[in-house]
Amino acid sequence: MKPLKSQEEIDEMRRRLYARGSDLTKVRHELTDTKIEVSRDWDMGDSNDVDKPDANTGAVVETEEKEGKKKRHYRGFILLGSLLIFMFVAIVSSLYLYFGGNQISSDNIQISVQGENYVGGGETLAMQIAVSNHNSIPIESATLILKYPSGTRSADDSLKSLYEDRIPIGVVDVGEVKNIPVSVIVFGEENDSKHIEATIEYRVIGSSGMFYKDAEPLLFKISSSPLVLRIENTEKVASGQLVDITMTAVSNASTPLTDILVSASYPNGFSFEESEPSPVFGDNVWKIDELLPEEEYVIKLRGFVSGLTEETFRINFSAGPTSLDNKYIVEASLAEGSADFLIERPFIDIDVSINGETKDEVIISEGEDSSVQIDITNTLDETVYDMVVEVVPGGNALDETSIRGNSGFYDSNKGVVRWEVANNSSFGRILPGDTRTLQFDVNPGSNRSTASYDLVVNVYARRVAETSAQEALIGTVKTKAKFSSTISLGGQAGRSMGGFSDTGPIPPKVGES
Repeated sequence: MKPLKSQEEIDEMRRRLYARGSDLTKVRHELTDTKIEVSRDWDMGDSNDVDKPDANTGAVVETEEKEGKKKRHYRGFILLGSLLIFMFVAIVSSLYLYFGGNQISSDNIQISVQGENYVGGGETLAMQIAVSNHNSIPIESATLILKYPSGTRSADDSLKSLYEDRIPIGVVDVGEVKNIPVSVIVFGEENDSKHIEATIEYRVIGSSGMFYKDAEPLLFKISSSPLVLRIENTEKVASGQLVDITMTAVSNASTPLTDILVSASYPNGFSFEESEPSPVFGDNVWKIDELLPEEEYVIKLRGFVSGLTEETFRINFSAGPTSLDNKYIVEASLAEGSADFLIERPFIDIDVSINGETKDEVIISEGEDSSVQIDITNTLDETVYDMVVEVVPGGNALDETSIRGNSGFYDSNKGVVRWEVANNSSFGRILPGDTRTLQFDVNPGSNRSTASYDLVVNVYARRVAETSAQEALIGTVKTKAKFSSTISLGGQAGRSMGGFSDTGPIPPKVGES
């Protein structure tokens, strides 16, 4: 159908459209079965080369390919060739590196430490460190770094502690081996295992980076300690008991030991009382100025233990040279020891009553005699023997004649009243659960202002069934008595005249002043 190009044609078309019985169909176009070739790639080429349908029939007319057009297959060959070249270079480089063809590698630097496997504590350990370079170029600015165990000291200066040592080596040429001798003094307890680490630090020519190579550490064991600590103490104690601990330091060195510190670490259940000799710092540090070969140094200390029944605790002791930073701290332990304690239930139960009252403080009338009774019960499951009871009087109201006991005697040397098997045969053997009773009177003597007295009762006994327990068992209790104050009134008469005091007979008499 031709397109409408003029107004007449448009009007004619409108007329025929609205006319009755008009037939607008003139030509019926049928679909064609002709195949049309479609391009299979993005390269459309020249628009003139594209197949175009016929303007009248709609059939596609194939156009001939432009002469001179070339297919571009060379790109695939270039990609495949590049891949093969890359694989060849990678294989050759790997083989070159694997068979050691590189110029520098830490694997080609060897460092070894040779020394004794056993050395005595406080003795000199001699080492030989070898550094070799098997690279194709030298290494420079090489430094040997040694790390020592705690307590190591310089062999040239025994007062200088060593923790890390840096020894310059300089340049190590290709194939060169450098040997560095090192000597140090090591400390430690017997059978202690220790080690020394060695590292080589170096640079390579043309590089500003720093490289490292570690050696296998030198392992050695302390064959013997120059110092031995022996601890003697009672293992089973009662809460509140005063215990004795004896610590003996024995020299096992072939040369004198100087400036040795002995340090104690107390648990919460131990209260230090005294020691012989006295500590040089606090209550737990002692100093041994010099200890000759095979010489002994004894330290005796005393303290109170407290805790719950069946509770255990330990006092640790350590001995060694003093630290340069703090002269009261053990730098390296040469010997260690410990005192172990087991809190057992009270072995002696002591009850003290004054005039029938068992209070810690009892009030009695001034000048009144008081009657004291002591009940002692064996709370152990075993028999105790040879019990001794001591009463220590104190205060400003008693003297040596104040206590009057039936069978006790006064020890003027110690100032105590004593009962024992010699004057009380029942003290020779006390079975489990048995009780022994003592009675005595206290005479305060002459009246004294703010008068009071106290009594400390100490009980000793022996049990032979357990070898680890203390032979002399101690039970202690303290009680105090105070005298009540009394009021006394006195009268005095005097006279004064004109504001001035005067003396004379009372009652006044005429003519006398």
